[in-house]
Amino acid sequence: MNKSLSIFGLLGLFIIVIVSMSSCSAQNSSSIVLEKAKERRESQEEKEFFEGGLFFNREEQAENKQKQTTLEEKEEVSDDFFDRSFHLVFFGDSLTQGVGDSTGKGGFTPFVKEHYLGKSYIDEVSITNLGVRGNRTNHLLKRLKQPEVQESLQSADVIFMTVGGNDLMKVIRENFLDLNFELFDKEQAEYAERLETVITEVRKNNPDSTIYVVGLFNPFYEFFKEIPEMNEVVSNWNETTVSILEKHPKTSFVPIQELFLDTDENLLDDDQFHPNEKGYQLIGAEIVKHVIEYNEEVLSEENLLQERE
Repeated sequence: MNKSLSIFGLLGLFIIVIVSMSSCSAQNSSSIVLEKAKERRESQEEKEFFEGGLFFNREEQAENKQKQTTLEEKEEVSDDFFDRSFHLVFFGDSLTQGVGDSTGKGGFTPFVKEHYLGKSYIDEVSITNLGVRGNRTNHLLKRLKQPEVQESLQSADVIFMTVGGNDLMKVIRENFLDLNFELFDKEQAEYAERLETVITEVRKNNPDSTIYVVGLFNPFYEFFKEIPEMNEVVSNWNETTVSILEKHPKTSFVPIQELFLDTDENLLDDDQFHPNEKGYQLIGAEIVKHVIEYNEEVLSEENLLQERE
């Protein structure tokens, strides 16, 4: 009997020990779980503290997220979104129109177009030629009131102008037998006032695009070399044009007078006044050369300003 109790007693003690160990194990497991949960909670609280407190601003996070979204959207924009076309507008007199060019291609304009077509960032170049034979500065002022002229200028990426030749010829025609410097000086002063207004009106229609004004040349040089005063008159008028353009940003003067002096080639049409095909080719090449030099100069000035900043 005592032996049975002893066996049962040992068995009971064994069971108690097992239960006790299980209980301890459970308590330990529970304790570990609680500790882990506590650690996660504290870790989360610290993360929220750092993100929303001293180190990270939620507005900055939102802004960064928006930037990332914007970048992703930009990456998805197709090449068709960017306009790679270019519009050139030529405004002025018979030189712009291309009078004297037997090919009928438009004088110097196709050579200028070819220059822009050679740019890797341009796929298409369109031209609007607003040249009208016989136009003086007063005619250009009237035409600048026409909606079609205004619309063309507004859409221009670059503007090229020829002006002044017919203003000068007006003095010669009206005073052919009694020409003197005073007559040219008087008309030159009035020309300057009108040209100032022309440039101002063009700028009203297009405040940003570069304006190139092609200078005058002396078409009478070959036949009247004994009258050097005529070259002096042309030079004075060109200087007046330069003085006007200097008052207006993003304008530039293209000199062509020297092209028609002391040359062995015939550069004039049969009328001995307008350039022929070769003459226009030289004018076009001079314009392109000047455009390249002008843009290099502008780029150099911009770089210099950035360095100073």
